[in-house]
Amino acid sequence: MTAGESTVLLRCRGIGKRFGGVTALAGVDFDLAAGQVHGVVGGNGAGKSTLMKVLAGALGDYEGTVLLKGREVHLSSPHAALAHGIAMVYQELAGIGSLSVAENVFLGRQPTTRSGRVDWAAMRRGARAQLRELAIAIDVTRRLDSFPLAIRQMVEIARGVHSGAAILILDEPTSALSPPERERLFALIAQLRRRGVAVVFVSHFIEDVLEICDRVTILRDGRLVETAPKARLDKHHVIRQMLGGATDSVETGYEGGRTLGPQAAGPVVLAAEDLGVAGAFAGLNLEVSRGQCVALYGFAGAGHQEAVHALAGAIRPTAGRVLLEGVPLAPGRAHDAVRRGAVLVAADRKQGLFMQSEVYKNVTVAHLRRVAKRWLTARREIAAAAPVLEQVGCRPAEPRMLAGQLSGGNQQKVAIAKWMLGPLKVLLLDEPTRGMDVGAKDEVMRLVAELKRQGLAVVLASVEPETVLAHADRILVMSRGRVTREIADERADKAMLVRWA
Repeated sequence: MTAGESTVLLRCRGIGKRFGGVTALAGVDFDLAAGQVHGVVGGNGAGKSTLMKVLAGALGDYEGTVLLKGREVHLSSPHAALAHGIAMVYQELAGIGSLSVAENVFLGRQPTTRSGRVDWAAMRRGARAQLRELAIAIDVTRRLDSFPLAIRQMVEIARGVHSGAAILILDEPTSALSPPERERLFALIAQLRRRGVAVVFVSHFIEDVLEICDRVTILRDGRLVETAPKARLDKHHVIRQMLGGATDSVETGYEGGRTLGPQAAGPVVLAAEDLGVAGAFAGLNLEVSRGQCVALYGFAGAGHQEAVHALAGAIRPTAGRVLLEGVPLAPGRAHDAVRRGAVLVAADRKQGLFMQSEVYKNVTVAHLRRVAKRWLTARREIAAAAPVLEQVGCRPAEPRMLAGQLSGGNQQKVAIAKWMLGPLKVLLLDEPTRGMDVGAKDEVMRLVAELKRQGLAVVLASVEPETVLAHADRILVMSRGRVTREIADERADKAMLVRWA
């Protein structure tokens, strides 16, 4: 649909935002109509997240003008944005893991009895009903952090949908969803469109954007490149506009299948023997050699994400064992794995980074004794962090910048950089490109490929077939907690992976 003057709900003009000397947005215009799904895409550091945080009230000191239903408003805080009918579901989930699912769905708007106490029964009934709209039947009395990432994300979406907002911003809503869950989400978005709710759909999955959105805005380097109806766009045009310059290699890696090489002949660095975690996965056997990447692929809930955490000692296995260079790792003791050189980069970047702390502190936090020598000073920490930030290609490579101010791709580079100051033999990656556009994915995985060329062993768990196909030397496809297909020394493509998942 085309947003006519009578249907424009939100009109932004000249939106700008700077972080110190870094320009994140420069004079961006953005319109949104009632009942419209408006996609926003862009390369690494393009300004997508910054623009959305302005609209959600998380960055109140922006430049420019925001008009809501023709009236100028100032989105000074998330509370102010919500009061104006704007709600955002963040990619980095804001749920409180120690609370129940029901408490998270009704966070800040709990139903009460006549006496003013929380009506727990009504809250649970309401949570079940709201999740049922997303075809999710779970125990709403369980803690939120007892569920996998995909379920936690759907709970966040349910909370945003039922907040009564006229504008709903979804930040990478399909990044952790399997194809069936994605279809349920799209059906819900279609319902919202029919109700007249305006949806902003921020995603690096270009196919998803072109399928569900009515209009698409493309950002690059903090500036508006193009806004057009979906009917005038195709994926290749969008990628070219996002990245600029030559994009052939990125497009090929994004789309294609490839022939995997034979089993590596080098010494085994990491091995799992009949590894299992009750209720998640069972009977996992794998070997990873120096300079090799073994991928665990599956839909959300297949068990591959829990498997990579068990390999890292972040989850205690209930069966089997993990060996590093032939010696068993202490089960469920991540610090033992880190000490011996096997490190985990988690899908939820909040687990690995302190977003409100400076980048240099995030890089040095696991190595303070080595960095401090006799006395720990900011100067010593910065001196240690700066070369590593340059090595991983963090942009901007400014150690004093807050980690939360970086784009998702650059946050992931910092999450990898923090382990490069210590012994590093095995890199265990859980959804390393989650929530990234094709350009950011390419940059992060180029870094992983370089570390692999230097002899690092890599285990990659991902729901993204493109990422797996582009970088794995061997693929284990998992479904319902079991390996259903091992792929090596043959050609693999997306259809093969999805079929066995």
